[in-house]
Amino acid sequence: MFGQWHRRRGLANLILTILDRKGEMTGAQIMREIERLTQGLWRPSPGAVYPALDKLVSDELIKITRSDKAQKYYCITEKGKRLLSPQGALEVALSDLEYNLRYIVDNRDMLTPELRERLSKLLREVEESLNDTG
Repeated sequence: MFGQWHRRRGLANLILTILDRKGEMTGAQIMREIERLTQGLWRPSPGAVYPALDKLVSDELIKITRSDKAQKYYCITEKGKRLLSPQGALEVALSDLEYNLRYIVDNRDMLTPELRERLSKLLREVEESLNDTG
């Protein structure tokens, strides 16, 4: 549902949360809000924020609500709000797991016996948990 978004979710998730709580904002306002939230410890650069905003727009997690000569105003979409929900968090976690498991499968010939046992144990726990009706 959320494509490759999960791989760069730190700043993007923060932007989504800010827009969800504060409503429509410009990129500069978002940078100032992050600086305020971190008590001045971090103010992301425009070179980090604007590509993140562009990616969020292309993923339809936020949209541009209006554009003046020098500024764009952004707001979160329903799809973005769903991503912030507990169900959305589970979808992201499952996407991370799927990505990591595919890496392991692609590199299975490099697994030591100890790693194979750890993986087998974890997979058994997952299967038992999913089959548990209690």
